[in-house]
Amino acid sequence: MKTAFKILFAVTALMVLLALLAGATLLTQDFTDMHVVINDEEVFLSGMGDWLGAGLGLLISGVVCLIVVPLVLLLGVALPLLIVGGVVAAVIAMVLGVGAVLGSPLILLALLLFVVLRNRSRANAARSAASV
Repeated sequence: MKTAFKILFAVTALMVLLALLAGATLLTQDFTDMHVVINDEEVFLSGMGDWLGAGLGLLISGVVCLIVVPLVLLLGVALPLLIVGGVVAAVIAMVLGVGAVLGSPLILLALLLFVVLRNRSRANAARSAASV
């Protein structure tokens, strides 16, 4: 599944870069009578200011596509998942803590039995080794 997401990300990034490259190529051409149609209105690019504005718009759109959109998706999807995971981990830690406090007398009794029985088995092993 990770490979599919890597391939989709690579293809998307490549498409964005190709679109930016195509736009930059169009801006660098020497078209004297080039015009752009936006919402059925013709915009003629004749002066240096028009070309500068078009280039700035292309740069801003590239930054938005390459940096802003991935960050928005990351913060909009991954951050809430991390918050929910942290809350679930805190609840589990609290439940385990309450269980440890309530079960501490039993835990101490089991520890005491373990120490006593371990020492008894060691003493028996030492006696059998000494008698041989």
